[in-house]
Amino acid sequence: MRPNVARVAARRRVAKEILTALLALALATAGCAGSTPKNPPGAAALVEEVERELDAMRVTRYQHTTAVDEGSGSYFYDCSGLLDYAMGRVRPADLTPIPHAKARPLAADIEGYLHRGLTDPIDGWQALARVDALGPGDVVAWQASEDSTTGDTGHVMVVLEAPTQNSARAAEWLIRVADSTLNPHARDSRHPGTTGLGSGTIGLLVDERGAPTAFYWRGGVSQQAKPTQIALGRPQ
Repeated sequence: MRPNVARVAARRRVAKEILTALLALALATAGCAGSTPKNPPGAAALVEEVERELDAMRVTRYQHTTAVDEGSGSYFYDCSGLLDYAMGRVRPADLTPIPHAKARPLAADIEGYLHRGLTDPIDGWQALARVDALGPGDVVAWQASEDSTTGDTGHVMVVLEAPTQNSARAAEWLIRVADSTLNPHARDSRHPGTTGLGSGTIGLLVDERGAPTAFYWRGGVSQQAKPTQIALGRPQ
């Protein structure tokens, strides 16, 4: 009986060792699968700053001249003014490479630079080809559509959350953004009649490659998409 007992004990030890190894492998695999990559430092810093401004804001207004009073929580700027102010606080070097004729890059300047990054190297930014690649701290910029009457060069905004596909319009991706604007988006944080800094949801229409081709100002609500050149970028 003793040899049999020894063999049984040995088998149990081997089985225990195998189970332990399999459990360790399963835990390691689950850890890798469940982990999510962190935002690049530039994107993380930008979204943190924009969220800080949203929290600190007490009064806001859309205007082309930037006037911010941190003490009173006053944030007066336009869409590119928001990006210029926020990045000036946390990532000023990333704005420097963007060519511009005015005192700071405007929406069209930002869109053009990010668009160029799809085919040529650009400094400070990673150009993104697909809408579903966007994450918090990334930037969406577009050129003014043909029917625009505002006189602005376009629009630029900061992504707050990863996009979600609109179940009612499969080619539309809904994106929660922060911006400074005259007109609210869908699910907008701004009170009726208020302009300036706030958050809301836009929609981006994509082609078969997932690249943006048009925007819905009020994501999931606007009936007409506005075709224009749209660029996506991630500050590094």
